[in-house]
Amino acid sequence: MKLPKIRLPFLNRRPKTGDPDGVDPLDDAMAAPSAAAEPAGDAGNGSRLKGIAVAAATAALAVLVIGGTGALIGWILVNAETTEARRALQRPQLTVPILADGEAPTPNSSASAMPAKPADGRAAADPHGKPEPGPGGPDAGHGTPGAMPAAEEPPPADGVRLAAVDPTLLETKNDIKLPMVGPDGRQPWSTYGRPFNLDDTRPRVAVVVVGLGLSKELTDHAITDLPGAVSLSFSPYARNIEALMAKARRAGHETLIDLPMEPLDFPRDDPGPSTLLTSLSLVDNLNRLEWVLGRAPGYVGVATWMGSQFSTVEDALMPILQGLKQRGLMFVDSRATSRSIATELASSIQLPRAFNNAFIDSTPSIDAVDRALAGLESIARQQRYAVGIARPLPVTLDRLMRWAGTLEAKGLALAPVSAIADRQRLR
Repeated sequence: MKLPKIRLPFLNRRPKTGDPDGVDPLDDAMAAPSAAAEPAGDAGNGSRLKGIAVAAATAALAVLVIGGTGALIGWILVNAETTEARRALQRPQLTVPILADGEAPTPNSSASAMPAKPADGRAAADPHGKPEPGPGGPDAGHGTPGAMPAAEEPPPADGVRLAAVDPTLLETKNDIKLPMVGPDGRQPWSTYGRPFNLDDTRPRVAVVVVGLGLSKELTDHAITDLPGAVSLSFSPYARNIEALMAKARRAGHETLIDLPMEPLDFPRDDPGPSTLLTSLSLVDNLNRLEWVLGRAPGYVGVATWMGSQFSTVEDALMPILQGLKQRGLMFVDSRATSRSIATELASSIQLPRAFNNAFIDSTPSIDAVDRALAGLESIARQQRYAVGIARPLPVTLDRLMRWAGTLEAKGLALAPVSAIADRQRLR
């Protein structure tokens, strides 16, 4: 009878040659404590050095984190306004028109783009897409070759008509016509302003829609559907701007021209090739100003477009304001930044001015636009006068139409911006 092998942990058993079990695992268990019991020696010094290195790395990391956080907070404080404005413009925007009962939807754009065939079966355009001249000749319509004569437009819905363009308030310079003070002292801003009862004691609210003329559909919507008391400002880069502004005036809207000015993050945000820049000479900026002012006649003044940098630099800004005053125009400061000094400088030289109290559609949604309009009402009740600036977005135009119809019952007067000139209190 063969007895089983008994392995005792305190015996240092070595395997015999040829033992199939190989190294006894109990030998490893015995070896671990003995290794741990060996003196630290150089290993102890290595551990201390490692601890020092870890502590130094931790301290360096803490300095980097604290320094980076401080730099980030400082950057946010300096650039908060510009960053928020840019983020608002970069947010995805989707507006869906809501049809009234019985209203037919707009035809598909692809279908509407197809050339129509006249009754006699001839093609309406040549193979290159150019329309044939209409009965009015190649210069019919608004100066567009081949355009059909415009249908006679009905008078303004409220019956308020603006003064016709007066040649005595125009100066020809370098083949462009610029506004000027008339020989009898009349100024374009007051001559072309929409008539308003200045004895009306109700709080006044003015809205200026800027950036018009770049979208034909939205521009026509603003001209046709907004109340005549809403002031309309057109981009100087709009094609056929003179005809568009004339159409707006016939509908009872007083008009302005957007004046592009340098923003803080120029050229990342670029208002266009005629932007007034702090880096340009006085002559260059005045030439750009004259180009903008010569785009069309019959407007009351300019509304600043961007300008969060230019409107804070007195040396660059003052000559522009003086040029506007000499031509009898009005100045509307959109206040793209709270640091703008444009309104104060305009007041100091008695340039007729107004300034923006609220961007109506910084967030282009129904709720946000309605809240901004309610805030504008509150400012008007507290300060007697308020100005809001809006863009020609479908949601904005729709909410403005609805809102304007409620002001009468609220005891507020919707006024053109010229009726608020020099009436707002400075900060």
